[in-house]
Amino acid sequence: MFNKKVFLIITGLSSLLFLQGCIVTQADIGVLKTQIAALNQTLQDVQRNQASVDQQTGDITDRLTQSVDDIRNFDYKLDAITAKLDDISARLDGAGEAGYKMPPADIYAQAKTQFDAKQYESAASGFSLYLKEAPQGAEAQGAWLFLAGSYFNIRDYQKAAVAAAALLEKYPEGRYTANVRILYARSILPLDKKDEAVKYLKSVVQDFKNTPEAAEAARLLEGIK
Repeated sequence: MFNKKVFLIITGLSSLLFLQGCIVTQADIGVLKTQIAALNQTLQDVQRNQASVDQQTGDITDRLTQSVDDIRNFDYKLDAITAKLDDISARLDGAGEAGYKMPPADIYAQAKTQFDAKQYESAASGFSLYLKEAPQGAEAQGAWLFLAGSYFNIRDYQKAAVAAAALLEKYPEGRYTANVRILYARSILPLDKKDEAVKYLKSVVQDFKNTPEAAEAARLLEGIK
């Protein structure tokens, strides 16, 4: 629209020169030339501005197009993740319906890992589950021992003593007998059963001479007053 106005102005000026041809002075012509030059400069500025606007508009359009593509790509990835989660959920649901149970060996291994990480409450739950699923399993003695140790470390001395006593009753000549006697004695000391604790510690010193367990029992005896 601005170009059209410039054109009309120039055309009008030309017509005016034509109609007033014989009376136009040299000064008038100079003024008109100056005005035309100014108009041309303005026209050039407008054209440059228009080109800049067109370039900016193109850049914005390109960025919008890229943004749309990015959003579509994100939606695609999100759909893929959602599909994977749905698949995992369906498998878990199917496993539950089929009555899936973790193998006892895996239960024991996981509980032992938690025990080593000093997550004693979780470990106690794991060892209890193992003994429920496999009371005569290959790791039953270890499960009883670490179950007692888990309770002892969370200061549930009553349960620790019960678990240790159960192990001594079930496996009186087991591979952990010396350790369990010490653990049982340490568990009942806070329960005001000092005499019984001393009895068990002395039995370790007597029955397992020259062993680390005997040395530990002797050290504990020295500390009991």
